[in-house]
Amino acid sequence: MRSHFKLFIFLVLISQGRSVGTQFLSIPPSAGDLIVFNSPWRNPAVLDQLNKASELGLAYGNWLAGLQSVGFRWKGRVKNGSGGIDIRYAGLNDLELRPNKPTSKPLARYAAYGISARGIYSWRKNSFDFGLGLQLVNFQIYQKRTHGIALDLGLGWNIRDEIRINLSALNLGKMSKMISESPNLPQRVISSAIYHKSNYVLFCAVESNSLVKNPIIYGGGNGQYKNMIFGFTAMTSKGVKAISGGVGIQFGIYSVTYGFQWGDQHLGMPQIIDISIRLP
Repeated sequence: MRSHFKLFIFLVLISQGRSVGTQFLSIPPSAGDLIVFNSPWRNPAVLDQLNKASELGLAYGNWLAGLQSVGFRWKGRVKNGSGGIDIRYAGLNDLELRPNKPTSKPLARYAAYGISARGIYSWRKNSFDFGLGLQLVNFQIYQKRTHGIALDLGLGWNIRDEIRINLSALNLGKMSKMISESPNLPQRVISSAIYHKSNYVLFCAVESNSLVKNPIIYGGGNGQYKNMIFGFTAMTSKGVKAISGGVGIQFGIYSVTYGFQWGDQHLGMPQIIDISIRLP
């Protein structure tokens, strides 16, 4: 019964219409993305590794209805700009196939999962930051597979020392056919206005997602105190409200970060934990 419920939720959450599983790309891959809204995952232009040490990170999380995610990332300086690599997995591994009549054993066990590998590069020119990302996507459910490629574009404009505007367009691409149709990628356009003062940031943002009928509104902030970072984001759309946030602590070259999301869907509380290390 539990496996049937998980399959139902999985299909409802990420298989609307012809989207067939690609909505996993809209799930934050790390705890840092739950703490800091304006992260490279939402806008490749904000990746800034100039005069910073390279970093390796590993993330593990449980999303709604038991969806598990694992992510690996690297970011560092590349020539006169900043580069990053993100590899992630999200899926359900214990689904059971059963007939209509009650049985003690399932006919088969199977998984539904998505995998993506993304490379990003950002650079700065005057008061503007530019970002470019290229992502390979693969998704499988039952014995059916689909794959594709997506492009991410990002722009940041420092209007004043304390005010910044960010704009990004994500998942611009195409998937191969799955059965008879090609799944749609969750194409996203996100714009945000940011006010930052000292170690604290406040922001508001709006997102248009091709797989969601109504716009998504965000608001929140994040900050840093000594070796600790923290932040929260409130999100609302028609019929859905959620709050995400978390905290991170740095111990020398090591960092541990925890993020969560709580919503009014009563489907559980997603949680993600990151462990990262700065390289010499």
